[in-house]
Amino acid sequence: MNFFLSTDLVIGVNEALKLHEHLAQLSVKKPGIIYDANIAGTLYFQEVLRNITSAYSNAVLYCNDFGGEPTYTYLERVAEFFRGNPPDTIVAIGGGSTLDLGKGVALLMTNPVPALSLKGFPSGVNDPLPLVTVPSLLGSGAEISYNAVFIDEVEGRKLGINSRKNFPKKAVIDPKLSMTAPLESVIASAMDSLVHCVDSFGSVKHTALSRIYSVEGFQRTFYALQQNQLDRAESRLDLAIGSVCGTAALMNSGDGPTNGFAYYLGVKHRVPHGLAGAIFLKEVMRYNHLHGYEKYAILNPMRSTPSAKEATIELLEEMDQLYRQLQIPSLVPYGYGKGNAAEFAHNASEALKGSFSGNPVEFTEESALAVVTQLT
Repeated sequence: MNFFLSTDLVIGVNEALKLHEHLAQLSVKKPGIIYDANIAGTLYFQEVLRNITSAYSNAVLYCNDFGGEPTYTYLERVAEFFRGNPPDTIVAIGGGSTLDLGKGVALLMTNPVPALSLKGFPSGVNDPLPLVTVPSLLGSGAEISYNAVFIDEVEGRKLGINSRKNFPKKAVIDPKLSMTAPLESVIASAMDSLVHCVDSFGSVKHTALSRIYSVEGFQRTFYALQQNQLDRAESRLDLAIGSVCGTAALMNSGDGPTNGFAYYLGVKHRVPHGLAGAIFLKEVMRYNHLHGYEKYAILNPMRSTPSAKEATIELLEEMDQLYRQLQIPSLVPYGYGKGNAAEFAHNASEALKGSFSGNPVEFTEESALAVVTQLT
């Protein structure tokens, strides 16, 4: 069994206000700050930024106003900006895309090569600049992962830059930074956590240790969403912990069909990754259950029966109710119906065989069609 974690982690309400102190502990002399345009105008972020710039008058600031997940071309542009006034550490504050951008910039600052040459799983690269991540949404887990998603505009695919050297040096998680985000973004990000937890739980590569994180992450996130009290920063601490647990589990096991479907739909229709995964999650779980997989019972935090089959059915019913509460859509709003369900299933299957192979029961193009049909 192998299990790895590599990021120093701090979680707490108002913790971001002490970000400058965390940087001082890391002996940072000149931070490069990449922050999300979506939080730039919020009073809490402005207070966080004031604290940093008061302590570091030489801080180099860049506002990420790129809509959606960054491309390799955009990554090159941002890296070039920082090369003009080089920092000794990158601090990324924002959603998952901004955190991924920070990983890419930190790596390109010490590797003067085209960004596209690092796509996939690059080897032989120099160590990046130290990276500190500060998420403004809780769910993607980008704050502790080494994966960084970037889009190849020519191929129209998410390929990313995935190197264990991308691990952030430190993650500072403060739920107050997420309080001004639109509720739909908070929900989509939390659903991303559920996808990570479920995919990693069922993965054929799971371990006993990774499953501990899958279960804890799922139950904390599911409970927080069920309670419908996300207007309280304290309630979002469960989302923060769920995000960390889900991503730690996913890194140490592997993904499955839900994550694969999410990547395909997200690129094709620019659907936020968390929402795209949410669309498919419940039906993939139901498909697995109908084909004999009953271990989802372990995820059920409120199981009222010792029967694995009945506890799994109970969990799926609770998920049906949660989906109605959160108004998670089907595929219909994105132009899919019975007439083109087979086309979607075929294209997704061709692009995502690797993700499909991680499923706990055999998952083929016919399986994909069965899932897609339930959503059209």
